[in-house]
This record gives sequence, structure tokens and C-alpha cells, in this order.
Amino acid sequence: MATNPRIKQAIVFGRNPHQPDTFDTEAEAAEVLGIETFQLDLHALLEGNTERALAALPERGRLRLLYRGWMLTGEEYEALDEALDERGHALMTTPAEYAAAHYLPNWYPRLKGYTARSVWTEGTDASEAWEAAQELGSPPWLVKDHVKSAKERWAEACFVPAGATREDFERICGNLLEERGDRFERGFVVRRFLPLKVRGRTPSGPAHLEFRLFFGRGRLLAAESYDDFDVDVPDFSAFEKLARKIDARFFTMDVAMLEDGRWVVVEVNDGGVSGLPASIDPRELFAALLGVER
Repeated sequence: MATNPRIKQAIVFGRNPHQPDTFDTEAEAAEVLGIETFQLDLHALLEGNTERALAALPERGRLRLLYRGWMLTGEEYEALDEALDERGHALMTTPAEYAAAHYLPNWYPRLKGYTARSVWTEGTDASEAWEAAQELGSPPWLVKDHVKSAKERWAEACFVPAGATREDFERICGNLLEERGDRFERGFVVRRFLPLKVRGRTPSGPAHLEFRLFFGRGRLLAAESYDDFDVDVPDFSAFEKLARKIDARFFTMDVAMLEDGRWVVVEVNDGGVSGLPASIDPRELFAALLGVER
């Protein structure tokens, strides 16, 4: 990957100090590769104080920054981009690219034939979501917001079983709203439930034969089991053609096997806010993404 020698690549980490993450390991991996890292004051950013949020970064310069951190809304990511631009820096992933992979209504039309049928609404009206869901036929369905589900509360706030009534559905939507709180993103998404191959169970529900694929500029960089299962990783290089449909330079695609053996796309998201499966070596991912020698 050719880069302007005057532009220095670096990583900025946006951490939630109240929740565990793998960013210490990732920062150590970057250090091994000679990649400079910076800390973003995430709380300050979310409060709108970009000056304090960026206090650890150079006031002037030409850094090209990979954001690795907790999930931001499109508006928060754009505010970060604007604040960095004022200092002469730039995010590796533009706000438009971030939104292209982050929000289901943006990526779904491009992958419509390779993922579960979906409908969505704007806002928090559960009755409107119920009406939209009738296009999918009878449940079972899954319900989430434009970005994220509450699958850790599978039965209460995610899965809509066969035979569910409107009252059942609206209760599940209410639980989702409660679970997501002020991080609820834009509106409801209702998806057809697909019969995925079950590999095992976790405390929050079924675990499927599912893999997380990382793509950079349409090229497959890494692929590992989504859950910590000892399974062989198939050759997913054929998904690169599908990945080129997404207008983003760094993103993830979660794929899973159906009970009949076919593969489907479960989810797409920005690569910077996607967690690394335990078996992915961040050194290998960062080296491939940023074009540095190991």
C-alpha cells in the first residue's frame, strides 16, 4: 500500500474505562510493529468536548489515524473527524465510509440476496415496526436497531418466536429500547430468522458456526471463529467479490452457515469498532491493513 511519506500512520484508541476490552493487547501489538498509538478521551468526545477528547494528540501534524474503539454513532464519528481535521489529521475511514458499513439500511441493499430479508423504521414506535414486519410474513424474526441487537437478552429483547402476537412483539421492542438506552440507533430493524447451524451454547443463547471476516480495501485480511470454538477456518476468499459492494475501506462481515450448509451474511460493521476474536493476532491484522513490515 503506497503512502505519502509526509503522512504518518497511527492508531487512536477510544476506550470505555468501565468495561473490559483488548486494547492493551492491540496497543502492544502496534508498538511491536512500530506504529504510534494515542488515547482518545471517549467520555469527553461523547460530551461534545473535542478539545479535551484530543488532548493526547499532537496539536498540529499530518497523522492518518485508524480509530479502534467503542462504537460511535455516525454523528459522533463525524465530530471526531472534523476535530482531527482542524489539527491537520485525518481518519483512515471517512465518515461516509463509516456509515456505509455501520448502518444496516446502508449496506443491506447491496447484500440483499446474501442475507436475511429485513425491514426497518425510523424512531422508536414499536407499532410502526410491527406493521413494517408484516412484509416478512409470519415470525420467527429478529429485532435490533439500525446497528446492534441485544442478543445477550435473546429471549426477552431479540428473538421474536413463531406465533408471537403484536403484544409480544411490542414487549420485545420495549426491552430492546431499555437495553440499548441512549445508544439506541435511529430505529428498529426486523429480520427474518434464518436456521443457522448451531455449534454450541453460551450463557446468553445459541452459538452458531459463525466467523468474523475483516476486509481492507476489498481484500480479506483475517477470518476467525466469532465464538471461541476450536474449528478450522474455511477459505473465505470468495467473499472478497461480495465485500467490494461495500463502499468502505475497512469493515467486518460476520458470516454463518445455515443448517443446509450454505453461507449467509449475518452482519456488517465498521472495522474500527468491531471486536477481534480471541484467535486473531492484532499484529497480523494491523500489518496487513496498514502495510507495515512485521
